[in-house]
Amino acid sequence: MLRRAIVTGASSGIGAATAEMLASEGYAVWLTWANDEAGATEVGERCASHDVPVHVSRLDLGKPESIEGLIDEVSKEWDNLQVLINNGGVCPYRAYDDIEIDEWDSVLETNARGTFLLTRTALPLLRAAVSREGEEGVDRSVVNISSVAAQQGALKTGIHYAASKAAILAITKSFARLLAGEGIRVNAVCPGPVVSRITDHLVGQPRDALTAAIPLGRFGTAEETAWIISSLASEKASFVTGSTYDVNGGVRID
Repeated sequence: MLRRAIVTGASSGIGAATAEMLASEGYAVWLTWANDEAGATEVGERCASHDVPVHVSRLDLGKPESIEGLIDEVSKEWDNLQVLINNGGVCPYRAYDDIEIDEWDSVLETNARGTFLLTRTALPLLRAAVSREGEEGVDRSVVNISSVAAQQGALKTGIHYAASKAAILAITKSFARLLAGEGIRVNAVCPGPVVSRITDHLVGQPRDALTAAIPLGRFGTAEETAWIISSLASEKASFVTGSTYDVNGGVRID
C-alpha cells in the first residue's frame, strides 16, 4: 500500500532531507514551504526522481486559514494520510532584552500553535487511513520536530524559540496519549546543532564556541536527523509513541 506523507518546512535543511528520504523509500510526499518556493520546487523535483507522487504547496503556519486551506487541498487529491511531519517553523536569534511582544507571539503562534492546529486539522485524513475489516491495521505516524533548546533552554537561540519548542514536546505527549487508542502514533525529535539555514546565522567566534561544546566535535547534518524522522514514520516503529529522540552530538546526555 502506498504511504502518503506531509512534510512541512521542506524547502531546505531537515525538512528537505526528510522529504527526499521518504520519497526514496516509496512514500508519496506533499511538501510545504513558507518563503522559499524555488527551494521547495527543487526538492520536489528530486523527490519525483524516485517515481513517487509529489505535491508542493505554500503554508503559513501562523495563519489558521492557511492550515485549513492546505488540508482542504490535500483532501481533494488524497483520501487518507499515513504520516505527518511537523517540521516547519521560525527561529529568530534575538537577545531576550530585544524580543518585542509581536515577535514573541509570532514565534509561539507559528511553531507551537501551528503544530497543534495542523495535527488537529489533519486528523480526519489520518483517521481515514484505517484498514478494512479482516485486514491488518494501518500504521499512522505524526513526528514533531522540537529542539535541544526545548530541553535545556535558550543558549544561542531566542527564549521565545526555546519556549515554542518546549510546547511542542507537551503537544507531542498529549496527542500521543489521546490518539494511541486509535492507533495513531505521535513522537518528537530534538535536533541539536545541525548544518542548516538556521545555524548559518552563527559565524565566527559564536559558531566556533558552539562547535567546541559539541562532544562529537562537529555540527550534525540534516540527513542524520532525517534518518531518525523517517524511522519514526516507518511501520517498523509501530510500537513507538510518546517518545522524544535526541540527535545532538552529545550536547545533552540524560
